[in-house]
Amino acid sequence: MGFQLTPLVDGGLDTSGDFRGGPHPAEDDTLYKMACENRDGGNKLVQAARYEEAIGRYSEAIMQTRALDNEVDIEWTDDGRKTVTMLRATAYLNLSLCFLKTEQWTHASNTATRALQGDKDPADPKDDVLPAEKKAKALFRRAQAQTEGFGNFSKSLEDLRKALEYAPDDKAIQQTLLKTERAVAKVAKEADKKMAGFFTKSKAAKEGDGLFDDSLRPEEGPKAKPVSKEPMKLSDGLWVMPGADEKPPEPAEDKVDFEELSRELNELKEDNPEEYAVLRDKVQEKLKEEIAQMDQADAEQPEEQGVPTAEQAKTESLEHS
Repeated sequence: MGFQLTPLVDGGLDTSGDFRGGPHPAEDDTLYKMACENRDGGNKLVQAARYEEAIGRYSEAIMQTRALDNEVDIEWTDDGRKTVTMLRATAYLNLSLCFLKTEQWTHASNTATRALQGDKDPADPKDDVLPAEKKAKALFRRAQAQTEGFGNFSKSLEDLRKALEYAPDDKAIQQTLLKTERAVAKVAKEADKKMAGFFTKSKAAKEGDGLFDDSLRPEEGPKAKPVSKEPMKLSDGLWVMPGADEKPPEPAEDKVDFEELSRELNELKEDNPEEYAVLRDKVQEKLKEEIAQMDQADAEQPEEQGVPTAEQAKTESLEHS
């Protein structure tokens, strides 16, 4: 062949850490080390915005951690099992980021779910290994997929509220939840005026209990008590005539019964999917407009210390553990 192989001598390649067979911890297995290399390689690809290639590396890492379960001679310990499960969970979490970046919404939602609960259905409690801050990140990414990909605002709000329980000081989650709630409330209020026709054929609307009847309109605060028009005596010689200078109470912030909203939207989806699709697109477009307006208003305000800008709030970190 024109060349000759010769063994390395002192100072050559260090082979002391190579696996040579026999019983061994999972962390010493070749498959585990390869999975770690794929995770680290995927992280570098994400930093270079090469998301499709990163998807391949993370997916390979997940397959390698699964294959570990069938390896012989592994001496499993609780710590070893948790280490492997954590590696797989964080690979799923990083995959969800890649799928968000490439607008593969279903995959983004599914991988965020698997980061939280693992591959099994029903879920195995032993696969619930992510710490609270990473659970919050998985829920946040799943909420983004639900909003941007499917216009499913009720599920998005549910995930955002749960994420805030895990990370109550996370400014990005706080701001996204607030903006989504405000935007959905405005959409529902405007839909009362502009989109009620979409619901005229729904079962609830026919029965007089449709989405936009009075009971589900954004609340206007407590109803004011009737104002007496009779003079009132305050003291001897001092009377007042009420109503002349009184102002109605300030309305409370808009509120929407999101559970009822979701129920009737699901009903419309089943009864008339074509009209549901039209409404969904209109609501999603309106929500994006509202959030964009809120982002612009926030940008015009002096930034508070510790509160991220809109661009900073969109920045996602990668998982290395």
